[in-house]
Amino acid sequence: MSKKPIEIRYHFVCDGEADQPVEKHCVVQLDPDTLETRHPLKPAPPDWTRLEVKQCDICPLDQSKHAYCPAALSFVEILQEFGEILSYRLVNATVTTGERTVTIRTTAQKALSSLVGLRMATCGCPILAKFKPMARFHLPFSSTEETVYRAAGAYLLAQYFLRRSGGKADWDLDGLSALYEEIHQVNVQLAERMRTIPTGDAHLNALVILDLFTLALPQSIDENLSEIEHLFAAYFD
Repeated sequence: MSKKPIEIRYHFVCDGEADQPVEKHCVVQLDPDTLETRHPLKPAPPDWTRLEVKQCDICPLDQSKHAYCPAALSFVEILQEFGEILSYRLVNATVTTGERTVTIRTTAQKALSSLVGLRMATCGCPILAKFKPMARFHLPFSSTEETVYRAAGAYLLAQYFLRRSGGKADWDLDGLSALYEEIHQVNVQLAERMRTIPTGDAHLNALVILDLFTLALPQSIDENLSEIEHLFAAYFD
C-alpha cells in the first residue's frame, strides 16, 4: 500500500483596494519517503529556471543531466499564484498541516517567506536537501528562538544518525555555520535569477527575509543557545 503524501496548505486573504480582499492559496504535497514535493513539471518552464542561468558555484548538478534548477522551479508556482502581490500588503495567512492549523496577520513578504522556505527545502536541490527534516516537521512563522532550537536540534540528530552509520559526528555544531553559508550562496544566486521577472516584489522580498535570517543564524547560535541552556538544568544534576 502506497503512503499518502504529506500535505501542507497555505491560504492567504490579502487586504485589497476598496475593501475587496484577494484570496490566494498553495498546497504543498511531499513524498512521504523522499520528502520532496510531488508537483509535476510545468510544460515549458520559463528560461530563468534553466540550470545554466546563474548556476550556483557550489551546485553539484550536471547541466547535461539536469536541464532546470530545482530551487528555481519551486518558485514558478509561487509566482503564478502570488506574483502580483506587493510585499507590504497585509494578509491573514493560515497554514494547515496534519497536526495543526496556524494563523497569523502579517505582511505578504513575511508570510511568503515561510512558504518559500518550505518549497526550497523540498525542491530536490542537493544543497537545500539538508533542511528536509525541518520541512517534515514544518513550523510556520516560528520565532528566531524557535528556529534556532529546531535547526540545532535537527543538526544534532543528523550527527547522531551519522555516527550510528559509521561516520564522524560534529557535536560542537562547527558544520552548522558552514551549512548556512552554503544556503546563503543559493539564496543570492536565486535572487539574481528572479530580479529580471516583471511581476510584484513580495516573492523576492520573501527570499531576502529568508536570507537575512540565514546570515544571522550562524552568528547568533552560541548566543541563543546560551540563553536557553538553563532549560536543560535537570540533565546536569
